[in-house]
Amino acid sequence: MHFFSSATMEIPTALKKSFPLVKSMEIPKLSRLPSNGKSIIWMHLRSGQTIAEQLAPVKAAAPAALIVVMSDIPNDLEALAAFSMLAKAYCNTHAGAEVLLNIASVVEQGGIWIGESIMQKLIGGAAPAAPQLDLAIGKWAKVLTGRELEVAKAIAIGLTNKEIASKMHITERTVKAHVGAVLDKLQLKNRLQLALLVKEG
Repeated sequence: MHFFSSATMEIPTALKKSFPLVKSMEIPKLSRLPSNGKSIIWMHLRSGQTIAEQLAPVKAAAPAALIVVMSDIPNDLEALAAFSMLAKAYCNTHAGAEVLLNIASVVEQGGIWIGESIMQKLIGGAAPAAPQLDLAIGKWAKVLTGRELEVAKAIAIGLTNKEIASKMHITERTVKAHVGAVLDKLQLKNRLQLALLVKEG
């Protein structure tokens, strides 16, 4: 079940296209949502209030709901603030239908959808030390192919799909396929978990 909350209550076109049954709902009414943790609230940020001020009442009204924060002008600091308030995803209000479907898929499976540009900030900014990375790659060599190991190493040091594609001389589509295979074989939900796995040794 998908719900949209904002000051204007005007549902973005791509969100309606992705989820035709999405409903606009004012924050106080969110308390009526089921407590099974399967509802996704797409919350459109408004200016003049902090992330905490906007998310706190939503979380109070629907503590079991999965919150996706939508911003008209996304930026890294805002994203970090949203994740610190336990949002499950942060995206551009004008994101396309394909992106929104991907976000919902990750969130519904218990993952966190995160933009590549803030990966380094969330894992502490610094790339993992060489010994940590070598140790992890050594363990993964038993389950990953050579190409997948290259991609895993690139993810671990915070490279974006575009940077990986350029470095490996392959398409971004191929990179995405490799990323999916790496996460699946290592039983991880997202690239942040892979980066943290390396960092923690």
